[in-house]
Amino acid sequence: MRGLGFLLLLGAGCGSTSMQRLVPPEFRRMVQTGASLDSEERGPNSAAPIERALHARGLRFGTDGSVGALYAYMRDVHRSVPAAKARPGDVVFFDVDANGLGCGNHVGLVETVEPDGRITFREWRGGFARHSYLQPADPRARRDPRGRVLNTFLRIKRPDDPEDALYFAGEMICGVYRTR
Repeated sequence: MRGLGFLLLLGAGCGSTSMQRLVPPEFRRMVQTGASLDSEERGPNSAAPIERALHARGLRFGTDGSVGALYAYMRDVHRSVPAAKARPGDVVFFDVDANGLGCGNHVGLVETVEPDGRITFREWRGGFARHSYLQPADPRARRDPRGRVLNTFLRIKRPDDPEDALYFAGEMICGVYRTR
């Protein structure tokens, strides 16, 4: 039943025909009802929701459920594309911790790409699905002049952060992989 719940979250709000083909229609209902992930999927390094979405598309693979393992699978089996060439259904990876371990400690699924290149992606934090944004052409900008969010905060600012700490999705993106 957990897999069905994840699929419901992924499809919510996705009006495009291409995105509707990528996820089952039940997924939209879960987001509309505000359902959350099971407690075992809430870990900071869990890739379970993304893996379920990929399995629902027909991909057959197995990992230990961590973002790092999913990253290794995607890197070894699927084609990397530049962030500026992302399209709905691509898997995006981020280096949120900036701990020297490199890419693959946060993951999302591309939902839409706007004509100006701003990417809307679905990510999971704190057990809930979130719509987030990244703008590859302007990775350090929070908003555009009209106030539209260009880059979502992927980590909170802390008083002891170094001056060069990264916070925005556009700054932290480290890989985009296409599965089809």
